[in-house]
Amino acid sequence: MHLRRVASLAYIRRVVLTVLPLGLLTMAALVLRHELSELRGGQLLGALKSIPAHRVLLGLACAACNYLALTLYDVLALRHLGRRLPYRQVGFASFVGYAFGHNIGMSFLTGGGVRYRLYAARGLSALDVAQVGTFNALTFWAGLLAVAGVALMVDAGRGAMALLHLSPGWARLLGGALLGVLALYFVLCARVRRPLRVRRLALEVSLPTPRQAVEQLVVSFMDWMLAAMVLWVLLPPGGRVSLATMVALFAVAQLAGLASQVPGGLGVFDSIILAALTPRMPPALVLGILLVYRVIYYLLPFMVAMSMLAAHELLLRRGRRSQRWAPVEQRRREA
Repeated sequence: MHLRRVASLAYIRRVVLTVLPLGLLTMAALVLRHELSELRGGQLLGALKSIPAHRVLLGLACAACNYLALTLYDVLALRHLGRRLPYRQVGFASFVGYAFGHNIGMSFLTGGGVRYRLYAARGLSALDVAQVGTFNALTFWAGLLAVAGVALMVDAGRGAMALLHLSPGWARLLGGALLGVLALYFVLCARVRRPLRVRRLALEVSLPTPRQAVEQLVVSFMDWMLAAMVLWVLLPPGGRVSLATMVALFAVAQLAGLASQVPGGLGVFDSIILAALTPRMPPALVLGILLVYRVIYYLLPFMVAMSMLAAHELLLRRGRRSQRWAPVEQRRREA
């Protein structure tokens, strides 16, 4: 009986994980179709041209600072594991891992695979890399809970949540609940010192100390704020919402994008932003801003990361080839 219940729960879980992304993508497609039904190519081109160069440069600066903050995730994780590496190695592996994970999807696997390829040469095992990924996930969610909770409390349904038809009372309640979950995490970090076992992954994870949890919160909070600012600085002054409103809206859209399991939340994230901002701005302008945002935050870092990884692999092969031929050259000289 117990085995049947476990099997049925596993089946339900697989169905939910399969249906949820499809449902979210379907709703996103319907919203995008409704919002863009009267949009013409000329309108989109005009919207792209209307974004001043200085706002694009500000977006690039925020994206660069954001990816710099993302490298600190691995710094904290490796320090927690007691594995200290030079920042140039950690920053390289972290940046490439996050750029690949953001664009390809399944970040734990894709980003983890890239990290394993780069960290293995530094003496880290597959288990170490898995622990880094788990610690980074905790850091990510700690920051999300803090940013979304504070933004919802400050926004209180007046901005982004009003656009999404969430009343001030429900906005404060949701924000308080998120901050409550974060407080519970800090309590667990302070009291639980035994490693937590993830049996399905044959993985043991030890919770960070309270000091490390605070460091997680600071780094992740900074990451989320900078990521939201990449989009916020692209908005025109006349239609710009407050930063708190944008952070709340950005967090909700990212959560929906994560649930869709689509790389970068493509379509789902955009439909929520589009639906929320079109009362203030023309759909063509919002779509143009979202297009520029994706180029700045996803495409450009991905291209840089691919180039860096390709250059790394090329130099690595050249080094191995030179080591392979060194004894031959030495024998020739001796002869």
